[in-house]
Amino acid sequence: MCSAIRDEVTQLAGLGAAAVRIQFGGSVTPQTAAALLGADSVDGFLVGGASLDAGQFAAIAHVGA
Repeated sequence: MCSAIRDEVTQLAGLGAAAVRIQFGGSVTPQTAAALLGADSVDGFLVGGASLDAGQFAAIAHVGA
């Protein structure tokens, strides 16, 4: 989905699309964070339920650091 959004932004904004940050808003866990962040079109996360657990949130933040 993030790739499709990136494609649309590129069509609308051309070279300016590189300045647009796309955040993944699905289910993010410490186990999936690295793979999701490694996707070409994902620039960050909107962490939901995992943010309620300090350990899980810290592990996700560590992946993004």
